[in-house]
Amino acid sequence: MERRFIKGGQVRAKTGDKPGISGVAAVYGPEYDLGYFSEKIAPGAFTRALEEKQDVRCLFNHNPDNLLGRTKNRTLSLADSSDGLQYDCDTDPETSVGRDVVRMIERGDLDGCSFAFVVRKDNWSDEFDGAGRYVRTVRTIEDLDLYDVGPVTYPAYTETSVGIRSMWPEGLPAEVRSHLPAEKLAELEQLAARPAAARASSETTKKVDGEDLTKDCFLLVGDPDKTATWALPWKFSTAEKTKEHLRDALARFNQVEGFSDELLAKAWKKLLMLCDHYGIDVAEKEQPRSARTISMAGDGDGMCECPCDPCNNDGDCENCSHEDCDCQGCMCPNAQGRSLRLRARAHIIAGA
Repeated sequence: MERRFIKGGQVRAKTGDKPGISGVAAVYGPEYDLGYFSEKIAPGAFTRALEEKQDVRCLFNHNPDNLLGRTKNRTLSLADSSDGLQYDCDTDPETSVGRDVVRMIERGDLDGCSFAFVVRKDNWSDEFDGAGRYVRTVRTIEDLDLYDVGPVTYPAYTETSVGIRSMWPEGLPAEVRSHLPAEKLAELEQLAARPAAARASSETTKKVDGEDLTKDCFLLVGDPDKTATWALPWKFSTAEKTKEHLRDALARFNQVEGFSDELLAKAWKKLLMLCDHYGIDVAEKEQPRSARTISMAGDGDGMCECPCDPCNNDGDCENCSHEDCDCQGCMCPNAQGRSLRLRARAHIIAGA
């Protein structure tokens, strides 16, 4: 989750009989200096979120207790324009927060706006001067999931720990960590880090490849409270490790068990999106069959249900015409979960 106060964002009280507020939560084009890199929002960044009718809240100071409206029940409406993301919220005068926010805006006490989001696609570029010296890093946000918009008392202060934490309330995303120089990253992470006690009390982690990962770092999560049900880790502290584990997820996807078809389909879709984001080529985009979905034939008589010949006909796996077939339904005694290429050797050695 990330939050931004964007230059040019504004909020005002609506005129007329119906109380409410309206404003511009995000502006396209202008760069926002975050101190460690510059950032801008590309036109169209909100297009998918709006088309999907994502359930967005209007909150005062990002506080869920200060709920002003919601797209789900049409008390909040969002619209994309050439300038940025606009919003219109009908507030409830019978709630204290609804009355107070409108009054504070009318008095001019509130005049800033912010929004909360998760980046789905961004583009990072480094700029150099004429002598080839590094000048700065620019992040362009191209696609995101939107969570809330609304008025705020303070903008995000980029030079204080309070400001850094307000922009990244759940810690620095892997996408940000992987694009910053080591010295900047160390400083930023120190400011953004939450107290260890708070992390321990609120988050369950699973150690993978030397890192403590939360459930959002895995493509498949069965039970959020049971790390044994988390599979296919992908989000790590560096781009190199993230890419390595995404490739591993591609190779192992067909081996996971214990997940519903719906979860597997969502995970595969997310995996393809992440591979595209990190420049990993995926030759075959069709979701592979998991071991869980392959039915076993017969009564343990050595037959299996593979989509290829001669396996499909007579269970003659060692002579399968598709060496790279990884059917997990084979019930031959020498299969032991190995690929058909290795099974052939096992059959030959065993004299099967």
